[in-house]
Amino acid sequence: MLSVSKWGVVATTVVSLAALAGSASAFHDPYSLDRGMGSGRTEAIRLTSTSTGTTVVDNGTSGPGIGDQIIISANLFRNGAGYGTEGAVCTRVATDTTLCSGTFSLPRGQVSWQHLKTTPIGTPPSDFDIAITGGTGAYATVRGYAHIARTAESGGAFTLHLLH
Repeated sequence: MLSVSKWGVVATTVVSLAALAGSASAFHDPYSLDRGMGSGRTEAIRLTSTSTGTTVVDNGTSGPGIGDQIIISANLFRNGAGYGTEGAVCTRVATDTTLCSGTFSLPRGQVSWQHLKTTPIGTPPSDFDIAITGGTGAYATVRGYAHIARTAESGGAFTLHLLH
């Protein structure tokens, strides 16, 4: 027979799981930006970037290897005018897979992002999404994603889809 305190734990667990299941079903669309918190205001920011530097840090193996890092910096443009900067670090976690995180520094604050991407070595990735993981200033409560339409060695074009 379970004691009263054990029943409390069981009941709490059941209620928590039910709430979690209800929450999970409400979030069935991974790209939906209508998820409750914040003002509910959406914003799309279309940007282009021009590389200002790329550095590869080799982990000591000959050729590309796990643990190698690629450090990227870029200038950002909106409608042809300067709009901020970007900094990112990508770490090779498998032969052809990198884990990248970075930050867009924009006039009203910063927007941080992250992604895991498998791409053949020596080929810039194209047409993928990155997760917006947080922000500062006007973007302090932001979440969403950015769609990268194309990239190249010297830059790329993308759209930030933000929910405030």
